[in-house]
Amino acid sequence: MLARHATFDGHAAAVHGDTDGMTAGRWGFISKKYTADTTRDLRVLRGVPVLLTLAGHDVHVDTAGTERTYHRILGGGSALTVERYPDATHSLLKRSIEQSDARITLTGLFSPRSLFAAGFLDNQRQFLNELGRGTGGTS
Repeated sequence: MLARHATFDGHAAAVHGDTDGMTAGRWGFISKKYTADTTRDLRVLRGVPVLLTLAGHDVHVDTAGTERTYHRILGGGSALTVERYPDATHSLLKRSIEQSDARITLTGLFSPRSLFAAGFLDNQRQFLNELGRGTGGTS
């Protein structure tokens, strides 16, 4: 259906209304991005410190395929660091928080650092500190 440039309504009709959580907005995003190939862009990053963050509950990205591609293109001995967050969503928020608008709002107001998956902010800080010291690339 994507190859035929079907609309969300066409998709919904084809699956008899059972869109399994797919929204019109998500369908539009996928329709624009499903043929995107960033491998050329990745090749330019060889030797540049790269932090790949992967969420365990990412509905937008094939995280296993993404990690394989990064390793294949950036190669062994590169400056690639991979961090995995099993309880995170695509936005790197804790899944339990992202599932509730009220939790997002209250946590954002009263404990904003608690929004993110465990270790995410610390790992970001560590990666940047290592860049400042001229080290990096621990896969």
